[in-house]
Amino acid sequence: MLKLPSIKQSISVITSIGIWGLLLSQKPADAQVNISPLVITTKAKQGTATGFITLVNTGNAVATMKLYANPFTYGSKGFQVLDSSPNDLSPYLIFSPTEVVLEPKQTRRVRLLARLLPSMNLGEYRSVIFAEPVKPPDNLNKTGGLSLNTRVGVVVYVRQGEIRESLIPKEINYDTKTKELYLSVHNEGNVTVRTQGKWELKQEGKQSLDGQISTITIISEGMRNIPITISKNHQKETIPSGKYQLTGELFWGDPLNPTQVPFNFPVTIP
Repeated sequence: MLKLPSIKQSISVITSIGIWGLLLSQKPADAQVNISPLVITTKAKQGTATGFITLVNTGNAVATMKLYANPFTYGSKGFQVLDSSPNDLSPYLIFSPTEVVLEPKQTRRVRLLARLLPSMNLGEYRSVIFAEPVKPPDNLNKTGGLSLNTRVGVVVYVRQGEIRESLIPKEINYDTKTKELYLSVHNEGNVTVRTQGKWELKQEGKQSLDGQISTITIISEGMRNIPITISKNHQKETIPSGKYQLTGELFWGDPLNPTQVPFNFPVTIP
């Protein structure tokens, strides 16, 4: 476990890497490779940071995994791999090793090294590191069913310079096709924020509706539409027609002292 300096030391150049485990497809029965821990956070000075990815083969077959990196973002459809991005961290990431052979029940560590150039702009750089089988399983398994190739990965954020977090709720929209309500939020900061929230939908003379906003990632300088979903017994409910007032707040950061941003919008459900 690395001891982390305070993020308030913004006078010096600070690099911050946050890594979240991503399961990108269903695992086949013979080779089951997991990545842990789910989150690794480290900071380094002078544009350099290091970390480790741990690969675990929980299956009963040998797995040979190759590692590679791609730029990514979070858009209207959630996580998306990109062909290119001005925030691409991939050219500045080094893995050691880039190919890992895992015996059944074996654990291996892969070292990460991020080196940012002094000429690079301050802000956030990001990529997703994938680990996938070098030789995917046969398309058909012995029972005649379809086998699925699996790749797992971690997303990496490198933050260079002063960290500035700023989420701004912009507007509320109702999609008449899906009959869902969305809160549009703009991240005006220079770092990605994972936020949660709560909301209340009030209507004069009637009982108000309320709910929670599950954790959602809003990329730096990006926009996300956060669904305002009414559920009952784990099933989505349609919001009755009428004029409402949507209030609530977004919060993130330290659970004991989170950053909080309120919102308040009128909305008409046709």
